Amino acid sequence: MGRVKKHRQAKEKKTVGGPLAGLLLLVLLFGVGTQLYQMQSQLAGARAEADALADEIQQVTEENQELEEDIQNSSDPEKIEETAREELGMVVPGEKVFYHSGG
Repeated sequence: MGRVKKHRQAKEKKTVGGPLAGLLLLVLLFGVGTQLYQMQSQLAGARAEADALADEIQQVTEENQELEEDIQNSSDPEKIEETAREELGMVVPGEKVFYHSGG
């Protein structure tokens, strides 16, 4: 009879701890789920930032290529004239310049 009594006591302890263990497990699962959600949000932000940086790198690379071409063609008389006209506002003697007002 001693065995039956011990078995009942062990069974009673399991049923008392069962709901508490279930609640603890539920709380842990909720915490893990919350952490995973936050990590997923951070990952999405990092991916967006990586995409933006990749776009910026592409733009800077294209700008560098244009500048390198300008350097290679810096002694070209046509390039010199184009730069003088666009950046310095220079004109050929006798050439008439018309300015358009922005309004």
